[in-house]
Amino acid sequence: MRFRCAEYIFLGISLFGLAMDAKKPNIVFILADDLGWAELGCYGNSFNETPHLDELAKRGLRFTHAYAAAPVCSPYRAALLTGQHPARVGILDYLRPNSSNALPVDQVTLPKILKRNGYATGMVGKWHLTGYKYQGAHFEIRPQDHGFDWNIGSEVKGVGNGANFWPYVFRTQPISWIDLPKNRMGEDEYLTDRLNLEAVDFVERNQDKPFFLYLSHYAPHTILNGRPDLVDKYRKKHPPGKTSRTKCYLCDDAGLKGEDCEYWAQDHNPHLAAMLESIDDGVGLLMNKLDSLGLSENTIFIFSSDNGGETNVTSNAPLRGGKSQLYEGGIRVPMIVCWPEGNVPAGANSNHPVVNHDFYPTLLEAASIEPDSNHILDGVSTISTWRNPSSAPERPALHWHYPLDRPHFLGGISSGAIRKGHWKLIEYFDPARPEKFELFNLKTDVSEESNLASTESERVRELHRELVSWRQRVGARIPSRPLLTRPGNLYFGEHFSKGQISEKWFFQKEWQVKDGILLRNQVAGRNKRLFYKEPVFKDALIRFEFLFNGAEDIRLVTGSNGSYNTMVHIRKDHFFIQTAYDKEGPWYPMRHGECAYNFKDGQWYGITIEFIKDQAIAHLNHEYIAYAQHPMIDKERTYFAFQVDQAGASLDNLQVFHAGRHPEQINNHSLIKTQLDRFPLKRTVQEQHAILMKNLHARLFMEDEKYRNLIERVEILDQEKLQRYPDAFLSNKEFQKKIQSLRKELHQNDPEYKKILFSTFQARRVLDQFLVEKNPKINDLPHAQKKAVLEETRLQYKNAPEFRKLLQISEDVQHRLEKKYPQLFVSNKVISQKRERARKALKDDPQFKELMKERSKANAASIDYLYQNNSKLNNLKNILDDQ
Repeated sequence: MRFRCAEYIFLGISLFGLAMDAKKPNIVFILADDLGWAELGCYGNSFNETPHLDELAKRGLRFTHAYAAAPVCSPYRAALLTGQHPARVGILDYLRPNSSNALPVDQVTLPKILKRNGYATGMVGKWHLTGYKYQGAHFEIRPQDHGFDWNIGSEVKGVGNGANFWPYVFRTQPISWIDLPKNRMGEDEYLTDRLNLEAVDFVERNQDKPFFLYLSHYAPHTILNGRPDLVDKYRKKHPPGKTSRTKCYLCDDAGLKGEDCEYWAQDHNPHLAAMLESIDDGVGLLMNKLDSLGLSENTIFIFSSDNGGETNVTSNAPLRGGKSQLYEGGIRVPMIVCWPEGNVPAGANSNHPVVNHDFYPTLLEAASIEPDSNHILDGVSTISTWRNPSSAPERPALHWHYPLDRPHFLGGISSGAIRKGHWKLIEYFDPARPEKFELFNLKTDVSEESNLASTESERVRELHRELVSWRQRVGARIPSRPLLTRPGNLYFGEHFSKGQISEKWFFQKEWQVKDGILLRNQVAGRNKRLFYKEPVFKDALIRFEFLFNGAEDIRLVTGSNGSYNTMVHIRKDHFFIQTAYDKEGPWYPMRHGECAYNFKDGQWYGITIEFIKDQAIAHLNHEYIAYAQHPMIDKERTYFAFQVDQAGASLDNLQVFHAGRHPEQINNHSLIKTQLDRFPLKRTVQEQHAILMKNLHARLFMEDEKYRNLIERVEILDQEKLQRYPDAFLSNKEFQKKIQSLRKELHQNDPEYKKILFSTFQARRVLDQFLVEKNPKINDLPHAQKKAVLEETRLQYKNAPEFRKLLQISEDVQHRLEKKYPQLFVSNKVISQKRERARKALKDDPQFKELMKERSKANAASIDYLYQNNSKLNNLKNILDDQ
């Protein structure tokens, strides 16, 4: 009996153990904003007081080589929630308040997959993964759109203004910048304290099920503004260091002048210390709550920062640099993980490199959750390192990608980096920078003082090859930096993400958005345009990415008064700028700045296009450039479209920025001049002759009065031809305009026409309704897909008897309209035939013959003038004559 009792006791213990193993761990993730690697007591700081975080480190594991995926906040947050590198997500810099970019809602984010698997998910605090409607963004994506059941304390406008006290209104601004409608802690409520309170309450409410709490603090982001009692404590502890600014809003409001501006003290900053202590207090409150509820043993408790400290208010020593930089001070962050029950050893340290997009796969493995099979993960699980700090994650290298148009206001420079082992390579993307690479051995040079790039050239080449290869794998592109303009606020942008596609696009059946990209689909037809409704801008910087996949010609079309005036052509083997005919000038079409480039099918490229005054430039980088200068360019743009010659092309990540004059525009003109014609396209003599003649005609008409007189004589004779013999010389376009005017007139005055016309519309609607009944999901599709899917459904059912019957009814009604009003349905072919017959009938008319002879003579004189005034054109003519 005694043996059997012992057996049952053993079995009971085993079952209890299995039940405990099956219980998914709670997750508490606390993120500080701009908290440097060296700020915590457990990381060696003796001024700031962080007893609860120090205790957390004693209970758990402290990482000394934990990294942020980027040196600024939005990319970090995107990487954290997706497990992907920011370059793959498409968020590479902090999002501006009116940004068109946001974390795509079709991402399988960490809270989303945890929620699928039974977790309660809550977020408190800073989001910063969207633009804000209050500040002009077309879309605003909130935490609830990404799997959070509950959210409070997140911003509704741009952050970082120092308004950290109730009612959270910065100076004279009209609204609170945060979504806290009432206070809970009195009239002096402090933001960090309030966020801590909300986080503790979330744990209390969800203690009976697994939960994921994301407490995302705004502190200690500048403008620093700590709680007065704590600020006073640290001010007494040590006098504030020298200020980095002698002027700031909060100093003015507090009556501080010049060197007394303690908000920006560069060392012993009392506001930074106070804000950090408030964060630490919250850590203590959450630890106590978990202890009191008996949840500590089954809770993963993580603390970290989104990037390095801002060097205006602190030092990240011994690390070099700070926020916005790819030096260690900008990307190495504090990280503490506590998870008892034998999962994470207490009081341990790990010096193995980890990065924040590792959290996603690590936490899923900790919770025994399989990742979504359709979701790509760039992070790796670091569970083995958590459990055994001496065990390195299975990953060859870490990578960073941080392209900028101009240096960050805190000093960051457009660059990328790779860390492999102890070696770290930084590549600078600015082609004007004398040093392209910096190489450091972090084992012997943690402060990155000795650049070894010149003495370790083979290592530089090897690491750079790996960095370039990684960029290609994740789609990390480097936009060409502006040459003529300095971009300002975003006018409009489009990243074609699910749920974030502007209603201003006029979609037709040939265009649709699929899998987050704009696609010219397989519907037949050539030179189809996709219009953006009612754009109004002038000087601008435009960027977009494109892919040839069967198409041969992609165009960006801009213009005024309902027609284009400047177009950028991108063809498979070259690109160029074209200006159009405009009678207001009058100006004739010109081709500008042709640049050869071999675009490959299936490969993405990015292009930067700038308009400033009478200049336009398109460039893939600072080598491959097409440039134009023409008075037509200096116009307000109210016309914007993409055009593709045929199916297969894809477009993505369009941004249109207001722009001013580049501060280095004069110097950059010298660069442009050296690059023009550096990559000419090989053309036949006939092609060279035609292009040069067209351009000379347009240029001389603008600049040469004698030539202008010759052309005006030709134009007068052309007008006389049209007036005297309209049937013989009216163009197809003008003929169709007359037909369109006639249609309008009939619509106003002829009831019979209106009745039959309405019948044709009704018959087409019945056809569409039949297709919708066959494919009901069409009604629920966004406008970016509806017409394309309707066309796909039409092709699917085009031979169905019911469809054929309805189609016949539609065709019969249309035939009735055409029979009753044949004058409205004259094809271009018929127009051309009528025009040709009219000319043949006039061939023996003496007056007609005399007019044509005079016109031919005038035209020959203008052409001769071109040859006489351009030796290159004349030489090309001679070659053609010889051939």
